[in-house]
Amino acid sequence: MLHQRRETIPSIIQDHREWHRGRKDYSLWLIDAATEEICERVEAAKEHLSDYLLKPYQRQPHITIFVCGFLIDTPHFDDDYSTEQFRVQTQILEERNIKSFFIEIGGLNSFSSAPFLEVHDLEGGIERARVALSTSVREIGRSTFTPHITIGLYSGAYPSKIVAGKISTFESRPVRLKVERIIFGTYHAQEIAGALTHQCDIALRAG
Repeated sequence: MLHQRRETIPSIIQDHREWHRGRKDYSLWLIDAATEEICERVEAAKEHLSDYLLKPYQRQPHITIFVCGFLIDTPHFDDDYSTEQFRVQTQILEERNIKSFFIEIGGLNSFSSAPFLEVHDLEGGIERARVALSTSVREIGRSTFTPHITIGLYSGAYPSKIVAGKISTFESRPVRLKVERIIFGTYHAQEIAGALTHQCDIALRAG
């Protein structure tokens, strides 16, 4: 979190070749949070922190449930995610028949590298989805899980106390969102702040 460092961690718009090693699509399971009300909240938060954010940031509002890795037919690296793994995870989600659920979008907070809107898993639906997805595949690059909606990325190493002070003045009321689908999406690895593409979705059981 932001308070754990003296300065924010900056991001740079460039082709991170040492990371993607020529691979194209990075994949994840997610919740689409691009409703009108949430989009307005995200844009207001971007404007509030505009002096500190990398531009442009094109990724639409979403909540990452499970980070899969680089989508590829035949895995070669530890962070590859095969089409067979995708098939198995999809089957597990369908068999679990997870019931639709409500989440709550809260106030503005921040990791050291990115500000975000807090997400509260009111009915445990996000956790149930994560448990199902973790049955057959190891999640990539995450030691802890904090559901959130990313606002953007920091453009420089700014004093954490100053940024935290600015964040504390952002006023917002909770917004509820009913989750009825879990989506599999990708983004181009060469674009650190590029848009998401929805590849498929799993409908949750009505409830």
